[in-house]
Amino acid sequence: MLQFSSAWGQELEPRKESEVKAAYLFTFLKYLEFGEDRTGPIIITVVGKEPFSGALDKYAGREIKGRKVKIIYLDHNSTEIKTANKCDLLYIDDSAILLQKKLLQMYNPYRPLTIADNEWFLESGGMINLVAVSRKIRWEVNHKVIKDSEIPLSSKVLRLAVNKEKK
Repeated sequence: MLQFSSAWGQELEPRKESEVKAAYLFTFLKYLEFGEDRTGPIIITVVGKEPFSGALDKYAGREIKGRKVKIIYLDHNSTEIKTANKCDLLYIDDSAILLQKKLLQMYNPYRPLTIADNEWFLESGGMINLVAVSRKIRWEVNHKVIKDSEIPLSSKVLRLAVNKEKK
């Protein structure tokens, strides 16, 4: 439990914000329950300009629950984003903010965990929005979208969100 709590809410200093956000993406994958029907690599798709300044690349090839992590970058201006590909986590960069509703609809059949860091993401149907709170990176969640998608995300992630579900 100590290891879990130290991974969440990391300080922005001295680590760069991009490094902390990249670590969160990898950590959130650890708290997904993958069914036995999911085989092959765990795929992270990043749409937009590369927001992690290379920090996410250090997680490529690492294993989570016996599956290697693969990272795919798609430029939001390219023709590559016209068709969605299977992925386990979809990150939408701010440079693709105008496309986020469309991207969420396109990727919906693959049921990826969807993450971004803009104030309209949850309203657009996204699942996790990264936010800065007291010089730390935290997250908000869209409880309804997560519940409706039946994404098997650990309750630990939901409980530690800054916007706890209202009872």
